[in-house]
Amino acid sequence: MTISLKSYALPAGMLIALFCCLFARSQNIPDSLLNKLNTAPNDSVKARTLLDIGETIEATYTDKSLGYYYEALILSKKIKNNSLLISSWNDVGVCYIELNKMDSALTAFEQAIIYTRLEKNPLREAKVLVNMGNVYLHKKDRVKAIEYYLQSARLWETCADKNNLAGLYANITMLLYEQGEYRKAVEYGTRGYSLAMRIGDDFSGTNALLNLANAYYGLAQFDKAYETLQKAIPMAKRGGDIEQVSTAYDDLGGYFLQKKEYQPALTNFQESYRYSLQLANKFHLCEISSKLATIYHNLNEPDKALKFISQAEKLANEVGARANLNEIYRIRAEIEQSAGNYRQASEYFSKALTLSDSLFKASTSEKVAEVEAQYQNEKKQSEIELLEKDRLAQSLSLKQKSTLNYILTGLLTALLLAGFLGYRNLHHRQLLAKQQEELHKEQILSLEKDKQLVALDSMLKGQEDERSRLAKDLHDGLGGLLSGVKFSLSNMKSNMIITPENMAVFERSLDMIDTSISELRRVAHNMMPEMLTKYGLDEAVKEYCNTINSTRLLSLKYQSVGMDVRLENSTEIIIYRIVQELVNNAMKHARASEVFVQLIKEGPRLNVVVEDNGIGFDSSTMGNNQGAGLVNVKSRVDYLKGQLDIHTAPGKGTLVNIEFNI
Repeated sequence: MTISLKSYALPAGMLIALFCCLFARSQNIPDSLLNKLNTAPNDSVKARTLLDIGETIEATYTDKSLGYYYEALILSKKIKNNSLLISSWNDVGVCYIELNKMDSALTAFEQAIIYTRLEKNPLREAKVLVNMGNVYLHKKDRVKAIEYYLQSARLWETCADKNNLAGLYANITMLLYEQGEYRKAVEYGTRGYSLAMRIGDDFSGTNALLNLANAYYGLAQFDKAYETLQKAIPMAKRGGDIEQVSTAYDDLGGYFLQKKEYQPALTNFQESYRYSLQLANKFHLCEISSKLATIYHNLNEPDKALKFISQAEKLANEVGARANLNEIYRIRAEIEQSAGNYRQASEYFSKALTLSDSLFKASTSEKVAEVEAQYQNEKKQSEIELLEKDRLAQSLSLKQKSTLNYILTGLLTALLLAGFLGYRNLHHRQLLAKQQEELHKEQILSLEKDKQLVALDSMLKGQEDERSRLAKDLHDGLGGLLSGVKFSLSNMKSNMIITPENMAVFERSLDMIDTSISELRRVAHNMMPEMLTKYGLDEAVKEYCNTINSTRLLSLKYQSVGMDVRLENSTEIIIYRIVQELVNNAMKHARASEVFVQLIKEGPRLNVVVEDNGIGFDSSTMGNNQGAGLVNVKSRVDYLKGQLDIHTAPGKGTLVNIEFNI
């Protein structure tokens, strides 16, 4: 009896869970995620929340999770977030694998690969390549699976993060062994074991050793296989995975059985059986019971042999393992024969023969169909060649008759070709002239646009300089003068005798001067806020919102993300003016009671969002009826080369989203 070692690898489904960073699954969506989704702005936070929800329900509601993934995908495209696009396409692909739609899964992973390369993120690309290998593993195409796993491994080796790479090496080892490429299997098994030792990954290290033993077995290096399995057992126990421990003892028992050393084989098979009982895996128990029966048969203990072979037969019938059942029938026949039970032995030999014939027919039916298809193809090819010979014969008989026709046709064709070439040349010149004219117009438009930008730049700088000058003059000049007048009048008050009626008038005059000074300071502050020049855009907008809130004209909420680093001074001023103008529009024209202002900076991208609950307006008329405020906002956005989006409808408020690439 020939005993081979078991291949041991992560199942395809487990690989997906390992490399996709999926969250723990539960049947219901947590309230925290639903609240986060309802309150999240229409940006990257919302897209990430949609992905989290999809991943939470994927195991139980796969179709619904796919809907969440596509919603996240659409939003990620809208906000042009490549990192979220990678996650979205990857999750879509994993979902399609679970729905057994492998071609759709491949399409999704190919899209994810595009964005990993745009992001120049080799680690994420390697993980997506693993998932593509998993697809081909599901499609029973080991060659393609190995190809994508190797691509992933080569990329992963360049990354600092080596987590899970050892597990990938172990699976590559298993697939190479199954393809009969034993030397390459040894190479990757050794890599996997060494890496697992460096990062302290006992689970992947055990996988690598079990598959490495297989590769040594394939190369007939039995001593190395034995040494490798001896290392695997303590490592598997240390890792605490019962299935790995059972497999290691099973493989070691197979090694001794191959050498006909039945007592150590029995010891190891018994250990494997003990761990398999803990797993309650009927397929494993069936295999190990069959091997224990073989050992007891060779040790001349027929009662124990019959006990275990009967158990193996029962388990094989329960799990539908027909190939195992064939081997079980043969072993049972040998045991019955040795015990002198010739009738039972004959029955089991007949069962084994019948089942072998059935398995042979099943395994050869595909080969017969393949040979038949090849025969039909060859037959069709022969018919095609025969028809081709007949056609050539007819062609040769007509060749002489048609020579003159060919000559005349050739002359006519030459004339037509010459005319066509002349026409094409003329048309090409006209087209080239037209293209040059259009290019010239584009250059003129570009120059005019540059001129307009220069003019706009000068105008904006002039406005801000004039605002700054006026603010300084008002604050330092007129403000100082009013303060002096107040001081003088206050001194006069103590040196003059005034009637009570006149004293009331005098006090009101002083109050009016105080009010004038406060109003003057407010106007000067609005023209050039001190907070903006000293502390930057974030603090200036925050103070502006607090000032508006203090008037109680409306409720103004402000939120900022990633605004720790200051922007260029002129850029901060322009964005501050945009926020001022939009808030002013919400107060004056929208009659809003609540306004929400948000600044979000992520890398070079800055988003400005101003949303109100006002009366809104018809966006279709926006191009014809733009007020001065909106025109000013648009000109400032154009100056910073930003993108302005306005979402509104009558009675539904207004949302303004502006995106800059700072």
